[in-house]
Amino acid sequence: MLAVLLALGASLGWGVSDFLGGLKARSAPLLSVLLVSQATALVVVAVLVAARGVGPPNGTYLLWAAAAGAGEAVAIAALYRGLSVGTMSVVAPVAATAPVVPVAAGLVLGQVPGLSQSIGLGLALVGLVITSCQPRSGGADTARLGPSICYGLLAALGFGAFFIALDRASEDDIRWALLTARLTSVAAITTIMVIRTARGNRLAVRRADLPTIALVGVLIVTADSLYALATTRGLVGIVAVVGSLHTVVTMALARIWLDERLARIQQVGIATSLCGVLALAAT
Repeated sequence: MLAVLLALGASLGWGVSDFLGGLKARSAPLLSVLLVSQATALVVVAVLVAARGVGPPNGTYLLWAAAAGAGEAVAIAALYRGLSVGTMSVVAPVAATAPVVPVAAGLVLGQVPGLSQSIGLGLALVGLVITSCQPRSGGADTARLGPSICYGLLAALGFGAFFIALDRASEDDIRWALLTARLTSVAAITTIMVIRTARGNRLAVRRADLPTIALVGVLIVTADSLYALATTRGLVGIVAVVGSLHTVVTMALARIWLDERLARIQQVGIATSLCGVLALAAT
């Protein structure tokens, strides 16, 4: 029960940060939004690690943490890009299929899922296919469906890798796992940003946007911490699925603030996918 509650807290933090990050990426350069939010998260984690005064774990755990940071960086970049150019209410549920990755990894390792887990996995995949169906009528929403699905899938793969790697990294020291993951993501984003700036791209952020983008970083590190702690209290497959309910938060905020509407077939697909997530969580 504690693992589920912690994962639900993580889903709330991720859901709000996804909405705010995607929203800001519509008016500010994506790399700038990523760098400011990730750098803020890095500062917060660094303070926590320094205050604890404990040295780093062995290299194996740090490598898993670095892999988690790389996966999350790819996932967040794809998610924010999708949320900025696509339809939030489509990108979010597609990205929520990320638990399929740890479930598939379990199959490779010989962890055969039970009946309810198999049903949940099937529902998640069927829901993804249904969500991808285009409505008969044209329009802006139809034109944005393709990018929404593609970026959502890339985000799902990145988050799935993050779920697996952070679970392994958190077996020793959660704070160091989060710090190493954040260092990796910030280093990757900074490298890309330097290259883009050298090519003459302007990546400035308005001063008025900085507090909101910084808040995104605080929410991310809070959610990551709750998720990492949850993996030490329960099975990673279940924790990853419950954490992926952040899509519900993102869709709710998009419906309230952006008045996004979906075709009926897409609503059915989203509902089917979420039912799959809930079925996996019930195992």
